[in-house]
Amino acid sequence: MNPCAFFEEILKIPRESGNEQQIADYLCSFAKENNLEYYRDDANNVIIKRKSNCNAKETIILQDHTDMVCTSDSNYDFKNNGIPWYIEDGYYKAKGTTLGADNGIGCSLILAILANKEIKIPNIEAIFTVQEETTMLGAKKLDYSKVTGNKLISIDGTSEGIIDVSCAGMASINISKKYVYEKCDKKAYTLRINGLKGGHSGTDIDKNRGNAIKIISEILHNFPDIQLIMIKGGSKENVIPSNCECIFMTNSQVIISDEYKIRYPSINIELITNNEYHQAISVADTNIILNFLCNLPIEVLTYNDNNTPKTSINLGVINTLEDSISIDVSIRSSDKEEETHYIKLVSNLANNLEFKLIDCKPFFGFIKNSLLRDKLVDNYEKLYNKNITLEHIHAGLEGGIFKEHIKDLDICVISPNLYDIHSTKERVEIASVNRVYKWLIATLEDLT
Repeated sequence: MNPCAFFEEILKIPRESGNEQQIADYLCSFAKENNLEYYRDDANNVIIKRKSNCNAKETIILQDHTDMVCTSDSNYDFKNNGIPWYIEDGYYKAKGTTLGADNGIGCSLILAILANKEIKIPNIEAIFTVQEETTMLGAKKLDYSKVTGNKLISIDGTSEGIIDVSCAGMASINISKKYVYEKCDKKAYTLRINGLKGGHSGTDIDKNRGNAIKIISEILHNFPDIQLIMIKGGSKENVIPSNCECIFMTNSQVIISDEYKIRYPSINIELITNNEYHQAISVADTNIILNFLCNLPIEVLTYNDNNTPKTSINLGVINTLEDSISIDVSIRSSDKEEETHYIKLVSNLANNLEFKLIDCKPFFGFIKNSLLRDKLVDNYEKLYNKNITLEHIHAGLEGGIFKEHIKDLDICVISPNLYDIHSTKERVEIASVNRVYKWLIATLEDLT
């Protein structure tokens, strides 16, 4: 079976987080067509089971999530449309939108395994969860009484030849403030920033890609009499914002330093005069907002011994509403004490603002003795004569939640090569998908 054929079918299906009904329908139809036992819950999680065809006693869990991050260069209708995809130079790519290979390609690989009647397999429990990219509601609501295995291969990594052996947790925070507009006769301007690379707030946070919200806040903070009218930037808390736009009023001379172009060569900064506005948020409230944004550290804060990020903060979304501002911040960490420390730091910085801790997603740690990891390492090296890298990743994965519910869980996370996930430049290498498929088959056969 060809996993890419399944991927092309999945690309036709709308599956933004919270809108997974159609992909759940597709998975259930697949199970029926292949005479496989399946279960679907109210959240649209789907479990598909296939019994061993060689009387193997081992049960292996194959897992991924069905939702995707939806961002576009325009106002693309993800609710009603699939992804406009094409193939170029051996990669699947999308036309101006995220591709959703994270994690549509994981679904495709698992479906290809389930549909392949020619390979020897252990018992398989395929788990397809929802809303991983937002709330991880699927993993939280899953009925774990229907899961009997305790060895889990998640296909939710980003790079071939790497096994993710631990992951970060993530605290989601919302900062808000109510305000009223007042009359203002200062000069009004529109300031836009775009062209930054953006990316995943876990895997790309250490790549110095620039944060459009942070940059625009630093520019505005230089004007002592600044009054905000509107500010809007970012799309998701787990995405580094590549664009931000604001409208403000000031009588100060507006000069923007060239330093940002030097630091981020792809950045575009546009400033235009705007004479349509005659009211704005007060100087005091504007300064409270900008002080928080400028003082918030959005970077890798601490590193592990192997120089991978341990704790970081991302400033993901900002939006002025009718009478309030909303700011979404996330803290990633694989250390509980550090997570607690930085949650308190953000709370203290949000003085005169409303602080709300929305959620804390757990991390999972390294397992010293892992049969699953040993099998994956051995089979990859036999197939491709290359060494496997074991990686402690800074992204958040559902494995932390699975670990809380399944006793003695042995978990490994793998993937074909994905690039620039959560951005409109996202792509997946087709040859890598096929190699990972063969790797999975060899490992499953080795576990029978």
